[in-house]
Amino acid sequence: MKSSRYKQPKALECLALRSLGDWIAKQAELQMLPIASLAQQNPNKAQFTLSRSVENIRDHLDYNVPWMLHDQLALEAIRALSELCEKTKRSLGFRGSMGKFVSQMNVVVKMTEVLFTKNYKVVSIDTIPKMMRSVFYSKLQMLTGLVYLNLGSLSGGWKTSDMEGAIIQSLKELHSLKYLFINYDCTDRILKCIVDNCKNIRKLDVSCSKCVTNESIDIIVKLKYLKSIQLYHTFVTWEGFVKLLLNCKTLEDIGRCDEIGKVLEYIHFTDPKVGPFQLKIFVSRYATNNHLNLAIEMCPFIRNMTVFHNTLQSDLMALIGLQDLRELKLLSCDFYADQIKQVLQVKGCNIVYLHLEHVDQIDINALMYISQMCPLLETLTLYNCTLIQHTSLYTKKLEILPFRNLKKITCVSTFTDEQLLFLLTNCLNVEFIHFGTAVQLTDEFIFKLLDKNPLIYLKELRIMQSDFLSMLSVERIIQSCMSLQVLVELESWSMITESDREYIKNYIKINNYNVNTEPIRRYDV
Repeated sequence: MKSSRYKQPKALECLALRSLGDWIAKQAELQMLPIASLAQQNPNKAQFTLSRSVENIRDHLDYNVPWMLHDQLALEAIRALSELCEKTKRSLGFRGSMGKFVSQMNVVVKMTEVLFTKNYKVVSIDTIPKMMRSVFYSKLQMLTGLVYLNLGSLSGGWKTSDMEGAIIQSLKELHSLKYLFINYDCTDRILKCIVDNCKNIRKLDVSCSKCVTNESIDIIVKLKYLKSIQLYHTFVTWEGFVKLLLNCKTLEDIGRCDEIGKVLEYIHFTDPKVGPFQLKIFVSRYATNNHLNLAIEMCPFIRNMTVFHNTLQSDLMALIGLQDLRELKLLSCDFYADQIKQVLQVKGCNIVYLHLEHVDQIDINALMYISQMCPLLETLTLYNCTLIQHTSLYTKKLEILPFRNLKKITCVSTFTDEQLLFLLTNCLNVEFIHFGTAVQLTDEFIFKLLDKNPLIYLKELRIMQSDFLSMLSVERIIQSCMSLQVLVELESWSMITESDREYIKNYIKINNYNVNTEPIRRYDV
């Protein structure tokens, strides 16, 4: 395996794309003053001159940049243009001309249009600086090769009617789209436009759109290749989901639908011969025992199951009827009393993803059972669980080496050192570890852990908060974890000072380690 311990020279392809992004920004910078001067005399001519220049650069890039690298070029160009925006803002002095400043910023934003070719495949508005988003909203129709489009939250549902016309105008030209996200501002007119012009849609997310109702389902079912639809927090009721399932035979995912049990119950009552459905993902917070049994009977291909357990209404043992179960998320139950152990005993051999949230009665024996019953487990999450001291130790010899396939661990629960050591000393191949604030590690624990398991494949470590970890742990982690690339949240370790963090950065830089310690603000919990 090629080690990633040390920073490697950038590939020539990456260097070329970065330089090309900088070159685009340089073209914008070179035109700032001439365009600003021309705008004072003849605004129309200035706009025409800038547009011609942008078209020439776009044609030049379209001809010379391989199509498969265009998305990477777009990222580099947006980075470079963003830096130019900040540089231009800083250059505006107290006595600076606001008219000149606006003209200069207009050049920077306009230069974004050089990227608008048929080779642009993936656009996510949320990742684009706010100043440039207006260009994307107004010129999306130029991106005729777009496959993935995330329009973000748009107006947040406040000005849906204002956004509708522009979205429809753009979608009319985007015939290659397969993945489309329109949250808050989707309407029936937009859905009709999608059906008429974006016939290859596989995934559609219209969550939180208040204009989407049961009547909208009549439009959505016309999408012949639709596999995933997200309707959470819309005005689609259980009757709408009935219509959706009966008329859209290709659906594999309908997102979170708390009334899915009621939907299946109604379909089964009115026409028992209907089915089986192709659903592979089941997410519900209100599933009774009858609902679970119907799901297993009518949706036999479910691979991903999320169940909020109600002791009085549902029996988790029903889950053993799922033949293809691979991913299991259980909320609000007891490991032993609600027979999670028995479920894993039957289905664990195929489970690769296990998420336990607000699950009680977890002790070290439960962790041992999970390790033996789920040998292929790759992702384990323990979120707000109550872990208890064991009353009797698991005495059988462990027949399977514990947690050898585990790649990702998220612990947002209180652990004893014994429980945590059992988990972490055995996951030899883990690549991602995230500890919540309930886990309070010490230097002694870190040293004990790394003596037994040096975590040589660990790429990312997030320890949300610590009052006991010191620089000794940081140095030991960096030295031991040879594949480490991300070590974040150090600013929330109370024993680490600002000067300590500077020392760590310099230490990493001097040794050329490939480790990033910059704060990350988005978490995957």
